[in-house]
Amino acid sequence: MKITQVQVDALQKWVSDRSAAYMAKGLSLAATSGVEELSDFREGGLRPEDNAKSLAELKAEWTQAEEFYRDARQLLFAGRQGG
Repeated sequence: MKITQVQVDALQKWVSDRSAAYMAKGLSLAATSGVEELSDFREGGLRPEDNAKSLAELKAEWTQAEEFYRDARQLLFAGRQGG
Protein backbone atom coordinates (compact mmCIF):
# COMPACT_ATOMS: atom_id res chain seq x y z
CA MET A 1 0.00 0.00 0.00
CA LYS A 2 1.25 3.43 -0.91
CA ILE A 3 0.37 6.55 1.02
CA THR A 4 1.31 10.11 0.14
CA GLN A 5 2.49 13.03 2.21
CA VAL A 6 -0.75 14.85 1.38
CA GLN A 7 -2.76 11.95 2.80
CA VAL A 8 -0.67 11.83 5.97
CA ASP A 9 -1.05 15.59 6.38
CA ALA A 10 -4.82 15.19 6.00
CA LEU A 11 -4.81 12.67 8.85
CA GLN A 12 -3.38 15.39 11.10
CA LYS A 13 -6.64 17.29 10.57
CA TRP A 14 -8.51 14.26 11.91
CA VAL A 15 -6.26 14.18 14.98
CA SER A 16 -6.83 17.90 15.55
CA ASP A 17 -10.60 17.47 15.17
CA ARG A 18 -10.72 14.67 17.75
CA SER A 19 -8.49 16.63 20.13
CA ALA A 20 -10.72 19.70 19.81
CA ALA A 21 -13.88 17.64 20.43
CA TYR A 22 -12.34 16.06 23.54
CA MET A 23 -11.25 19.41 24.96
CA ALA A 24 -14.57 21.10 24.17
CA LYS A 25 -16.51 18.30 25.85
CA GLY A 26 -14.30 18.40 28.95
CA LEU A 27 -14.53 22.17 29.27
CA SER A 28 -18.29 22.02 28.75
CA LEU A 29 -18.68 19.38 31.45
CA ALA A 30 -16.61 21.44 33.86
CA ALA A 31 -18.59 24.58 33.03
CA THR A 32 -21.96 22.91 33.53
CA SER A 33 -20.79 21.50 36.86
CA GLY A 34 -20.53 25.03 38.17
CA VAL A 35 -16.99 26.18 37.47
CA GLU A 36 -17.85 29.83 36.88
CA GLU A 37 -14.52 30.70 35.26
CA LEU A 38 -15.38 28.26 32.45
CA SER A 39 -18.91 29.51 31.83
CA ASP A 40 -17.95 30.55 28.27
CA PHE A 41 -17.61 26.84 27.47
CA ARG A 42 -21.04 25.84 28.80
CA GLU A 43 -22.53 25.35 25.32
CA GLY A 44 -19.54 23.30 24.16
CA GLY A 45 -19.90 24.03 20.45
CA LEU A 46 -19.83 20.34 19.61
CA ARG A 47 -21.44 18.58 16.66
CA PRO A 48 -24.52 16.63 17.79
CA GLU A 49 -22.80 13.27 17.27
CA ASP A 50 -19.86 14.34 19.46
CA ASN A 51 -22.14 15.87 22.06
CA ALA A 52 -23.84 12.47 22.45
CA LYS A 53 -20.50 10.78 23.25
CA SER A 54 -18.94 10.51 26.67
CA LEU A 55 -15.66 12.20 27.48
CA ALA A 56 -14.03 8.75 27.60
CA GLU A 57 -15.30 7.92 24.12
CA LEU A 58 -13.89 11.16 22.72
CA LYS A 59 -10.56 10.52 24.46
CA ALA A 60 -10.43 7.03 22.94
CA GLU A 61 -11.14 8.43 19.47
CA TRP A 62 -8.40 11.04 19.90
CA THR A 63 -5.92 8.39 21.04
CA GLN A 64 -6.82 6.11 18.13
CA ALA A 65 -6.49 8.96 15.65
CA GLU A 66 -3.02 9.81 16.99
CA GLU A 67 -1.91 6.17 16.83
CA PHE A 68 -3.21 5.77 13.28
CA TYR A 69 -1.49 8.99 12.22
CA ARG A 70 1.83 7.69 13.59
CA ASP A 71 1.33 4.36 11.81
CA ALA A 72 0.56 6.13 8.53
CA ARG A 73 3.69 8.27 8.88
CA GLN A 74 5.78 5.15 9.43
CA LEU A 75 4.27 3.59 6.31
CA LEU A 76 5.04 6.74 4.33
CA PHE A 77 8.66 6.84 5.53
CA ALA A 78 9.15 3.12 4.89
CA GLY A 79 7.89 3.64 1.33
CA ARG A 80 10.36 6.48 0.80
CA GLN A 81 13.19 4.21 1.91
CA GLY A 82 12.10 1.45 -0.41
CA GLY A 83 10.75 -0.77 2.38
